[in-house]
Amino acid sequence: MLKIKDVNRVAVKNNIKMEVCCMKKIFCLFTMAVFVCVATALYANGIAQSSHFTAKHIAGMNDNTGDETAMYDPASVVWLKDGIYINVSSFTVLDSLEAKVESTKYEGSANAWTVPAASVTYKQDQFAGFLYFNVLDGAPFAKLKWDDGTFYTYTAASGVAALLTGSSITSTSVEASSTTYNITLGGAYKINDMFSVALGGRYIYYTKEVNNKFSGEGIPGTYSVDTNIKETANGFGGVVGLNVVPAHGYLIGLTYATAIKREYDITVDPTVTATGAYAAAAPSVAAGIKATLGDGKKARYDIPAMATLTAAGMPVMGTIIALQINYMFNKQADWEEAEKEYNNTIVYMLALTQYLNQQLRFSLGVMYADKGIKDDGAESLHPDSEDVNPVLDELGFGLGAAYNINENLNVGLTYSYTWRVRLLVE
Repeated sequence: MLKIKDVNRVAVKNNIKMEVCCMKKIFCLFTMAVFVCVATALYANGIAQSSHFTAKHIAGMNDNTGDETAMYDPASVVWLKDGIYINVSSFTVLDSLEAKVESTKYEGSANAWTVPAASVTYKQDQFAGFLYFNVLDGAPFAKLKWDDGTFYTYTAASGVAALLTGSSITSTSVEASSTTYNITLGGAYKINDMFSVALGGRYIYYTKEVNNKFSGEGIPGTYSVDTNIKETANGFGGVVGLNVVPAHGYLIGLTYATAIKREYDITVDPTVTATGAYAAAAPSVAAGIKATLGDGKKARYDIPAMATLTAAGMPVMGTIIALQINYMFNKQADWEEAEKEYNNTIVYMLALTQYLNQQLRFSLGVMYADKGIKDDGAESLHPDSEDVNPVLDELGFGLGAAYNINENLNVGLTYSYTWRVRLLVE
């Protein structure tokens, strides 16, 4: 059986420098909710494991509306007025990526027309219950496309070309999609006018599909390889939260989301077509691809535990400032030894919301995410990063506006632009 170099764990060496940058997002949002007063100053913090939160999040639009607070700061839902709160939102993502490895440039793109989220919260007296659905990472109904392949697919294609004497690569391409869905059910309790707590359980379902294509030719003949890879997994975890209201118009929140064991099943289906002298090697090449990529095996890629600190306040009437810090414990997760090549992730967010009147408000948000990539970068390859969800540090800003149509209905629009940057050196 022919063995091909495992591109899922390949380390980049020899002073190779890779830069991946420029991702553009456009968010659109529709929300239905019951409002609470501005003085409550509720600000959503991050249970989501990436910067794809909800449409309102990066622009700071969820500082005090309360309609989706359970997703980020579950203990704060007890500060809402009694009633039922329903939130449905979606945002659109338009992404463009450019990767450079030495003098070679690769370009990718992804359009996700809808990334949904929904929540229902019921508040009565000192108790509140919540149920919500959102996307933790990736995007449904979307594919990331690298029309000329990537460094990783080129490495795999080179491995096959080396086995087929006299051949050279003529083309490579990749299409990939990956989504982690989350459902959380829980409740919160108001201890007194200063403290509240929350407890919840969550279920996640993960799916990834990758299609790698490459072809080559030589004097003896031609060949093409079309490989479909599918991975699925599910798991359970918990969420605990604490909220403190030290003074009127100010709030401090602490939330901890436990790690979730994610053991996924791998299915690899390669189709190798060859002509001339290469035809006899096609079955062995296909078998080598299946063995190398782990067809029929299981692999671990846990969702790391995350602690979140939020602080929000209203220094003057109508102006809300909120800070959020997410800390993800990557090194405690099981990524089949890959976690040793990472530091923990930390995400900083700062949001400003200004009310012009009771109906109209504007928001501005900035975000920086240090994904834990080590300084040397050479072996910092996340088990789910190749071609699908590149692990990149992020810097972004967001703008938002919302208008209250009536007491129970508001509509909003947000826009954000995010730069993704990763440097790989010796």
